Amino acid sequence: MKTIKTARLRLVPVTAANATLLWQVLQQPDLRVYQDLPDVDRAQFARVVGARPTRLSPGATGRFEWLLHYGRDESEALGWISLRISESTRDVAEIGYSVVSEHRGKGIASEAVAALIDEGFRRAQLREIRAYCLPENLSSRAVLHRNGFRDEATLTRGATVAGKPVDVIAHSLPRERWAALTENPQATRS
Repeated sequence: MKTIKTARLRLVPVTAANATLLWQVLQQPDLRVYQDLPDVDRAQFARVVGARPTRLSPGATGRFEWLLHYGRDESEALGWISLRISESTRDVAEIGYSVVSEHRGKGIASEAVAALIDEGFRRAQLREIRAYCLPENLSSRAVLHRNGFRDEATLTRGATVAGKPVDVIAHSLPRERWAALTENPQATRS
């Protein structure tokens, strides 16, 4: 995987070498409000990350993850973003992301999501990117809508958060919609 650069951000691939930084980010309790994050120790997490695929390409499967940083400063992680591609649907991925509380409301998630969408469609030749979000997570839903995702359905008890089943809204973004949005930047992304 490669580092992805935007106007303000660097999305740095998560590897065994920097997995500890992501593990520290994932320990923040406010990140667990809307997501079921892994509850493993630092060493276990580094082993899991070390076993992940390292090349995002057409037909690749697995979890691909990046840490979010401002510019060249990699000492502080602003959050993380990932694409998950399953064996059964190699041309469809699920995007997930989170920004730490002190950096929310600055457009970081929207900028990182746009960059990873573009990377997924271009580098991995995905046909569609999906996202799942709790109905009450209005900020995350706004990020998805700004980037062209549309609500597809509500999945009753479609996920687990803090050990409890929760409803989620399924969102989708086909390659064609993203291409139309990027060809016409004035188009409304909703």
